[in-house]
Amino acid sequence: MNVITVSREYGAGGGEAARQLAEALGWELLDRELLHRAAAVEQVPDADLERFDEQAVRLSDRVRRHPLHEKYLHGLTEAAQQVAARGNVVLVGRGMWQLLGETPDAFHLRLVAPRDWRVARMAQREGWSREQALARCVEVDRTRTRFARYFFGPDATRPHQFDLVVNASRVRIDDVVASLLQLFRDPEAGPESPGDGPRLMTLSRELGAGDTGFAPTLASRLGMWAYDRELLEQQALRLSVSEKELEKIDEQPAGLFQRLLPGSLYHRYLSALQQLMKELAGRGNVILVGRGGSRILRDQPGAFHVRLTSTPEVRVRRVMEHRWLREGPARQLIEETDTQRQRFFENAFGVDWSDPLEYHITVNSGRLGPSAVDLVTLLAARHWSRQ
Repeated sequence: MNVITVSREYGAGGGEAARQLAEALGWELLDRELLHRAAAVEQVPDADLERFDEQAVRLSDRVRRHPLHEKYLHGLTEAAQQVAARGNVVLVGRGMWQLLGETPDAFHLRLVAPRDWRVARMAQREGWSREQALARCVEVDRTRTRFARYFFGPDATRPHQFDLVVNASRVRIDDVVASLLQLFRDPEAGPESPGDGPRLMTLSRELGAGDTGFAPTLASRLGMWAYDRELLEQQALRLSVSEKELEKIDEQPAGLFQRLLPGSLYHRYLSALQQLMKELAGRGNVILVGRGGSRILRDQPGAFHVRLTSTPEVRVRRVMEHRWLREGPARQLIEETDTQRQRFFENAFGVDWSDPLEYHITVNSGRLGPSAVDLVTLLAARHWSRQ
């Protein structure tokens, strides 16, 4: 890797992470300087492009014959590609992850956090009142979101656009920086000692985002036990039903009748699942795959919640290879599975399954390949060392 882009929600610490990475690597850091370079490319005054910098584009600008916002984007693209070609640079914001998405040796990092956490952080950092910090967070969130959607589409900040999405309210920026430095320099050196406390990981995954060997490989690296299909088997024994019968509702959305009927198999399934996961978590040194583990064990001491994602193209290719399907059926299966898991989370826990705030980290196993195991291992070990 010789290029890092850093995307961030306001107050989540993206600027701090970018600065630490640049200093530790000895690389150039470009934030607002990108705007100056874009203006130089377009041969216009900086002030002409300043008003478009991570801002929504006004209607009056859209209908101009030679709109300045097109020069803004073109200038940014040219400037980004020039510095990326030179390498050894950290680029902050302004859609750099989109403009350099296919650039070889580029790593795309995003930091997010709940708004209340960001408000409290910025109020303390800047000496603002909570009301002032909240107003600033709301304003910047809105303008950055509109900026990204206008220039790059509605999926611009979806997790699969990045290599790593970090929930900064759960993972220290220092640990993110240290883990990335080791990943880039020498991942084979292994993680630091995870400490003596309980270790627990939950692993949520999109279909096709991680192959069947991901969890066992990760467990082997960390010296833990992985439970996936085994969870279903133990549930079936506890409920005195066949695995085939239980598979019909495993990670599936429940119908209205099932949700409202006390003592239904759906309610017994959720109760047994929660009890089983808590028992396994109590033993420690386990990785629990899927089935809402991140919600059931959300506040469990020593828990580290991971989600695997990937680009749609990679997911389709993997499903075609692993399930011997053509492209059409593979895409349909992915869409159906995503819908089922999303509705299962909504029905059972009332949350969005794909929201990166539900996890400590979201890792793009498609972009990173085998390095995804290295990155999860490094971040998890550092998290546990602080418990």
